[in-house]
Amino acid sequence: MPAQPLATVLHDDAPAPRGLPIGDLRGFGRVGDDASLACLALDRARGALQPSHPDRALLALHTDGPVEWTAAYVPGTQVLETTGRMATGEVRVVDFMPLAEGRPGQGESVPAGRFVRLVSCTEGEVAFRLVCAVAVDAAPALEARTVAGWYVACSRPLDFADELAATHVRLAAGESMAIVLAAAPVDGGAALIADTLHGLGDTIHYWTWWSDRCRYKGSDFEERLRDVLALKLCCAPGGGIVGEHPGTGGFAAAPLVECSRAAARFLDLGYRQECVDLLNHVHGHRPAVDQVSWASDEGFADTLARYIERYGDAGLPEGLRQAVVSPDAPLQRAV
Repeated sequence: MPAQPLATVLHDDAPAPRGLPIGDLRGFGRVGDDASLACLALDRARGALQPSHPDRALLALHTDGPVEWTAAYVPGTQVLETTGRMATGEVRVVDFMPLAEGRPGQGESVPAGRFVRLVSCTEGEVAFRLVCAVAVDAAPALEARTVAGWYVACSRPLDFADELAATHVRLAAGESMAIVLAAAPVDGGAALIADTLHGLGDTIHYWTWWSDRCRYKGSDFEERLRDVLALKLCCAPGGGIVGEHPGTGGFAAAPLVECSRAAARFLDLGYRQECVDLLNHVHGHRPAVDQVSWASDEGFADTLARYIERYGDAGLPEGLRQAVVSPDAPLQRAV
């Protein structure tokens, strides 16, 4: 089921970006319907990585012969599986940004600052050329630091030439290879596959844990859950929503009205903490907003009123509690 494009969260009149989103709550990427990596930011605060050739995808898989691609998320996760059928066999491409559930003393989640691609032959035999548009001054190697300051590692040696990293691969059924783009050095070689599988398990565990918190029971459950999974990727660690800025290759904070709408969508599915975090962000930034514009936005007031009706003031930070009882609060009429 296709995920809701982040652009519709921030810019309803903008064209949807190409590809399906993945992320680790700090970084973000999009994978095209041909298994190409259309865009990638290992950290949204630092912007998207730029390919060495503007007309190339950051990562592309070129098969020997025609291929028919289909893509789907692992249910309840942001792990994307793209399957290619060709005359000689079937290839499965798994793309994700590793994320582990927080341990005591840590935050909710632990992003690894990596994009990972695991390519496996699931049937027959497949041959392809994996190409990464990266400028590296190096001889053939398993890993390298790019000119732009990020890192690439592969389970097979990469040839670096013409500002590209490439490897020709032939896989039989049951064989796999892996490639990683990272913010910090990563060791390549055969051990990278085992490391990739470990990260894949942690990432699936985190997202299924998060999805299992959903309390919505409607017939459109899958669609609504996929909607908030996409929203979750937009949530900034410090509060608010940060999404793609169409046409710039960068990211921008969402207007407060969009944060209020997102809070309502989280509340509808029972995600209390995400709802409270967004409401608190909106309330904290309200003084900087033109009051005429603010007064016309009922979303914040209505969502906070519904939260209190359902849960009381449990879990609300002091600022939101004061917003409820203050006679000057614009939401007082709705509570």
